[in-house]
Amino acid sequence: MEYFWDTEYTIPPGQGFALFGPGHLLWLLFGVGLCLVLCRCFYQWGERTRRLCLGVTAGLLAADELFKYGVALGSGAFRPSFLPLHLCSIHIFCIIADALRPSVYVREELFAVCLPGALLALIFPGWAYLPLANALCIHSFSAHILLLLYPMLVLSEGFRPQFRRFLRTLPFLLLTVAAVYGVNRILGTNFMFLSRAGEGNPLAWFESFLGSPGYLLGIPIMAGGCWGLLYGVAGRWKRRGEACKFWKNRI
Repeated sequence: MEYFWDTEYTIPPGQGFALFGPGHLLWLLFGVGLCLVLCRCFYQWGERTRRLCLGVTAGLLAADELFKYGVALGSGAFRPSFLPLHLCSIHIFCIIADALRPSVYVREELFAVCLPGALLALIFPGWAYLPLANALCIHSFSAHILLLLYPMLVLSEGFRPQFRRFLRTLPFLLLTVAAVYGVNRILGTNFMFLSRAGEGNPLAWFESFLGSPGYLLGIPIMAGGCWGLLYGVAGRWKRRGEACKFWKNRI
């Protein structure tokens, strides 16, 4: 607990946890288990309880983000890099907006970007330089689990993704990326990994042979692969549902 309140700017090197070590794997198992159990319950709950569950999830995300600012300010280590301009932080506001006023376009974007982004962040955590017994490490794991949970709950409720609908949200996403790139240039930050690849994530692999900024080509490649997989599964799921409905109506 010696470094519980430390941040990346105050902690000595060599205090982080091992990628896919016991602690990391326990967090992953906890996140997957929580999502599966709550999605199962969510499917069986009534409309009022579902709305409450989505609202609580959004509220916990907001509290988690405020907790991060409190730790940064309390330690005297607040930097521009703590601003909510990472892709996952931006989705916290999207989730709050959807919880207050549901939107199929926001949910489409959460399915296509937030869900795979949160999952990849949990598998390749960019906060591995922190020990497991650290406030911001706990925040990072819990926030990304909640970011993964919300779109999964929406899917459990019956939301069906449509690639055409996602294409309508793509210009907004590209404008956001362009704006964040500009902020990075001004503040010297690395939001969305647009300035450097970082360590321990798939972009580092692209950087190893494409260099910088060549590694940025890995972002559309990875995004295209994720969207192909996600919408391929969603399309198969939809066709299967229609087939089941067809035969059920004839029994």
